Amino acid sequence: MSLREKIEAEASFKISKKHPFIFAAHSGGKNGQMKNLMASFEAVAGNEPGNRSSREEPVQSIDAMRKPRILLAATGSVAALKFVSLCQIFSQWAEVKAVATRASLCFIDRASLPKDVIIYTDGGEWSSWRKIGDSVLHIELKKWADIMVIAPLSANTLGKIAERLCDNLLTCLVDAWDWKKPLFVAPAMNTLMWSNPFTELHVMSIDNLGILLIPPIRGEMAEPSTINSTVRLFYTHKFNRVAALDALQDNALRKPRILLAASGSVAAIKFAHLCRSFSVWSEVRAIATSASFHFIDRASLPKDVILYTDEEELSRWNTEYDSARPVELRHWADIMVIAPLSANTLAKIARGLCDNLLSSVVYAWDHNKPLYVAPAMNAMMWNNPFTEKHLKMIRDELGVKLILPRTKNGAMAEIDVIDGFVKDRLPDKI
Repeated sequence: MSLREKIEAEASFKISKKHPFIFAAHSGGKNGQMKNLMASFEAVAGNEPGNRSSREEPVQSIDAMRKPRILLAATGSVAALKFVSLCQIFSQWAEVKAVATRASLCFIDRASLPKDVIIYTDGGEWSSWRKIGDSVLHIELKKWADIMVIAPLSANTLGKIAERLCDNLLTCLVDAWDWKKPLFVAPAMNTLMWSNPFTELHVMSIDNLGILLIPPIRGEMAEPSTINSTVRLFYTHKFNRVAALDALQDNALRKPRILLAASGSVAAIKFAHLCRSFSVWSEVRAIATSASFHFIDRASLPKDVILYTDEEELSRWNTEYDSARPVELRHWADIMVIAPLSANTLAKIARGLCDNLLSSVVYAWDHNKPLYVAPAMNAMMWNNPFTEKHLKMIRDELGVKLILPRTKNGAMAEIDVIDGFVKDRLPDKI
């Protein structure tokens, strides 16, 4: 299979020799999953797992008191119509400057760019230069930026970079680039250009430089949101490596983080008691479905337990760039416990449905972390053949651990049993 076919088939990020940490986000199979947390953080720090000696040059540090500096660049592709959107998204978390080739200006509405984004063009490269010793724009931009992103990258500019041609501001920037800093490219071209054998050769060539590829789909540029999230994730891990390693050390000193969840069952009457029991030895956050509120006395919950609901989740989200609560809770928690688990929520989880906050958290859950369920339902529901089928599915396919009802009639296990079951099985490392 050719390189281009692999890019399209796997939609994976190119792993560069100079940037061994860059995401191995392959689409299928366990081999395509990211490394575990410790291995990832060691890679962020520039070390191979289990080897504390650095194998690559130290990454340039970024002052924690300022925003990251992102240099966005556009080349002559119709996808440059999205460049304004790209600048707007990156400006939400980074300081942005922009470079545009002459051809790209056919598609960019300069008046729509964020007011604080300065755009540089070929005409500005030498306009302020008078004598030897004067500053040169592409050198100043190279020094200023922490990260560079070329999106869209046209077939023409791809060929120039691959063959080391530098006849405009953008290509001069790339030629002068400090390769200790990351440089991302998001190609955009028609299908015939993307399928041209030269494209494959040029992609291989820029890979040898350490340039990081955000792959297109059949030549169509990745969406601005995808480009933004790719770069932001890289920045978070690569340049916050010290904080990440400190967090690993802090984990040994903090309490376990338990995410307790209640679904619509009469047994949810005991949910406040469950929260109090777990709060004795762990840090607790809670999720409650709309149906569970028929049985939960919110005033009885421990004061330090934050309760999340479907209504709260919808009301806090305003734009596509706001954080998603299911993902936040999934990252925060070490362990999740659903007690009570109703027949309805059991079926949703087994079938991959996610129509509320609780089922969305489960759908997004990292199944390297423990997830326990304590079913609670009436005898007829418990003895229904679908219940056995659904329990088998979540156990075998998702690795969910079952805390059996206290009777054959489906009554939820006692609170002390659930508490002890989870506590006795705490992972060695949280």
